Amino acid sequence: MPPAPTATPKSVHGCADFERAARFGNLAAVMPAPSSVSSRLRPVLLLGLFGLAAVGGCEPKERGKSDASKWIDSPTAGTKSGSVVTIPALGVKFETPDTLYVFKSCGEASHSPEGDHGWIPVVTCRSTAGALEGEEREDPFADDDAEEASGVEEISVTFYVTPKTRPLDERAVSWFENQFKSAGLGVDEISYQHAYQKKAGIYAKLHVSESGADHPQREIIQFMFPRGDVVFIARMEYPFGDKRSVEQDWKYILWNFELVD
Repeated sequence: MPPAPTATPKSVHGCADFERAARFGNLAAVMPAPSSVSSRLRPVLLLGLFGLAAVGGCEPKERGKSDASKWIDSPTAGTKSGSVVTIPALGVKFETPDTLYVFKSCGEASHSPEGDHGWIPVVTCRSTAGALEGEEREDPFADDDAEEASGVEEISVTFYVTPKTRPLDERAVSWFENQFKSAGLGVDEISYQHAYQKKAGIYAKLHVSESGADHPQREIIQFMFPRGDVVFIARMEYPFGDKRSVEQDWKYILWNFELVD
């Protein structure tokens, strides 16, 4: 059983260079607030906002790129053996957990950049059986039909990778918290984790609320963890109050996503 995370108190110190943070603020100001868009469009909007937050910062660029950073420029498919997906150039190994209650369809994602931020999906786990990398779907609308018929929304856990352009440490926590709040998100929890499912990074639980609503409509769990000159982002979004065992599955999935040499 994966151990429970231990949080480090938030630092009040931000990044030394605030110019890029200001650029994010200017962009966020002209984008619609999460509560002003439909539930279908909101996940895409939020992903874009998070992408802006993740790439803003003050860490200088390194002269030489790592293999992982080169992979981002030109992604290639990994290999699969049984329930294990390996992407050597990216330094990633993922094994589908034996026990999952919600996200039962896991595999290598299509590595096409998403949104203006250009995050590259690496691995994804879905709550319903959908086509992953190398698979075909007979009916492209089958998942939507199933969702409408059952009334249960299809959700997913996806790992992304992007170049790292700012430090992701204790001092960055307050910076990210301010950016999330500026984007209209409620920050239920945010902290730096030294050993969260065997990884060090920034964990956040965020809320999306409709204007004038008493309670949030959606909840987002996001964990950003760096490795060298790249940063991985694990992200899960679901209806607020969802009774499925999403957080338990999240822990198993995070535990089995390994960074290897």
